[in-house]
Amino acid sequence: MNDKDNYQEYRQDLEIFLSEVDELLANTEENLVELEKAPSDAALIQEVFRAMHTIKGGAATLGLQDGVEVTHLMESILDEVRSQGRELTAEMVDVLFAVLDYLREWRNALGGDKERPSPEKILAKIREFAGNESSVAHSVSQQGTSSAVPRDGSRTVDLDGDGKRIYLLTVRFKSDAPLLSVRAFQVLTLVGEVSEVLSSAPSLDDIENDRVSDVLRIYLTAEDDGKEAARTARGVQDVAEVSLERYDQRVSRDNPAASGSVAGGAGNEAGFSRDESASQGYTVKKTTLGKTVRVDVALLDFLMDMVGELVIDRTRLTQIATRLQRSGETSAVGNEIRALAAHLQRTSAELQEGIMRARLLPLKNIFTKFPRMIRDLAQRCGKQVEFEMAGEDTELDRTVLEVIDDPLIHILRNAIDHGIETPDERVARGKPPKGRIRLLAWHEENQVLVRVEDDGAGIDPEKIKKAAVKKGLLTEEEVRKLSEKEAIELIFMPGFSTTEKATEVSGRGVGMDVVRTNLERINGHVEVRSQVGLGTEVTLRLPLTLAIMRALLVKCEDLTYAIPTSSVEEVLAIKDGDIRTIQGKPAMSVRGRIFPLISLAGALRDDKWKRGSSERYALLTRTNDEPLALGVDDLLGEEEVVVKEMGRLLSRLKGIAGATILAQGDPAVILDVQRLI
Repeated sequence: MNDKDNYQEYRQDLEIFLSEVDELLANTEENLVELEKAPSDAALIQEVFRAMHTIKGGAATLGLQDGVEVTHLMESILDEVRSQGRELTAEMVDVLFAVLDYLREWRNALGGDKERPSPEKILAKIREFAGNESSVAHSVSQQGTSSAVPRDGSRTVDLDGDGKRIYLLTVRFKSDAPLLSVRAFQVLTLVGEVSEVLSSAPSLDDIENDRVSDVLRIYLTAEDDGKEAARTARGVQDVAEVSLERYDQRVSRDNPAASGSVAGGAGNEAGFSRDESASQGYTVKKTTLGKTVRVDVALLDFLMDMVGELVIDRTRLTQIATRLQRSGETSAVGNEIRALAAHLQRTSAELQEGIMRARLLPLKNIFTKFPRMIRDLAQRCGKQVEFEMAGEDTELDRTVLEVIDDPLIHILRNAIDHGIETPDERVARGKPPKGRIRLLAWHEENQVLVRVEDDGAGIDPEKIKKAAVKKGLLTEEEVRKLSEKEAIELIFMPGFSTTEKATEVSGRGVGMDVVRTNLERINGHVEVRSQVGLGTEVTLRLPLTLAIMRALLVKCEDLTYAIPTSSVEEVLAIKDGDIRTIQGKPAMSVRGRIFPLISLAGALRDDKWKRGSSERYALLTRTNDEPLALGVDDLLGEEEVVVKEMGRLLSRLKGIAGATILAQGDPAVILDVQRLI
């Protein structure tokens, strides 16, 4: 293999390693936040320990000694808590977070082919924290693999007291597992922490030099029949099968073999005889997961575009088959076309769903960083906050997920900076000193809703009005006419802020107007509800996918428009007796409820209250959580449409969500009712 091949193989291994590091760091950050609340939770400590151990193993295999040093050091801190009964203090948690921040910077440098940060600063911080007498400080200067594992594959057995049995632990990895040497390193060193490893094949030296196969054999002694070692090995990623076999010869100081050397390989080669009938081994199999491959996002985008074209052709063929049926066509060709249309309908729908699912990612991908962010911001602002999350397994199209990341960060920052009061202020208002922020997500019909709730001071409409006048956004006469709800909507005006000067937490030039603009780019919406003194709710309404949607086709002044069905609650025929005028504006009475009646033709001309003479139907919908009726000329039915971008200039037009090609081949504009009205 030449140098180019070696480099390409290294880059492939590095990409796999970095992908795993991302997940491990995110989980570790989440676990550290929880550990701060429950410092004695042994399971959380073990999870963090194992994550660091995994990163250390991968770093060692790839020759990244700086990563090995820092992760080993973090292991040492956690081991003092885990094994030596040291208390996990707030100061220790801060140090662990600092180590985590270094590792994230280190990972980003690796991914961007940049110079890696020096570990000296973080090592010095650990030395300062630990003190010279601490075993942690000692481990900083003496990095390396645990002596529990022999490097050359064998060790001399010298056991005191009662005899112990020797066990053969055989670990089989998945045949398609990436970075086998990393997995073998993890298994060997983790098993060495719960038992005494006498021998391994391949040896630790072989593993670190990437001389591995999909089978790892470990000879060990343990007081618990080796079951803990087997459980430990089973918990490592990409392990397919673990088997533990017991040998009949005890190792004790009276046994000549006890002072011998145990070599890796078969039992007889090591000088031990196996009694097959007496062996009481057991095998534990992990559930085999589906095989996965890494796919470029651009390829998924291309496949989604192709499915979109297929959807158009499918709809066109279905309409042709329907016309043939209505015309009474009963020939063999007609029947064949109808059968073909039905089959294409089923298969293309399954293909479409499969590709859409391949693009979905759980909200957890962005939620995991928020507990740490909330913790740090609360400390910086001198506030106490209890942060809760629910619905992080809810899935969204990856493009939608990327777009809502920054808006959520801004909304959460606002909740800390402007919403939650200081402990003294809360107590004075009869509240508990610790505020609460909740981040929730759930499915609702064809949408995903993400909500940020806080029990803070709320948004004061009067304060909003004064700020709008002071900044010259509105006149005093204009703000006097605003309702409380309309006043709160002013926070979405460009340049609006109630803060006199920018703070480190919020007010950094990214206002709520940017939040709304970002969401509208993906046909999403933001709604705000607030009560002074009680708190605020900010809700994001998001589409499941951006590529294909179900739409209601309507006619308005001889033009066809598509309106997402997720925006329409009900469709009604307009009768003259249903229309009335309230405060000079048309309204519609529906089962005793009054809906403001807005004309689609008028809204497109920026005169939404002027009714068209040919409007025969009303679409019941909501905007800013207020019910309303939208008048249209005619209904053309429902159709699955492929969303096409309109280009930079046209996409800025109010109320335009995109365009589509209908089954007949005609273009149509997709409307965003919220923005239009």
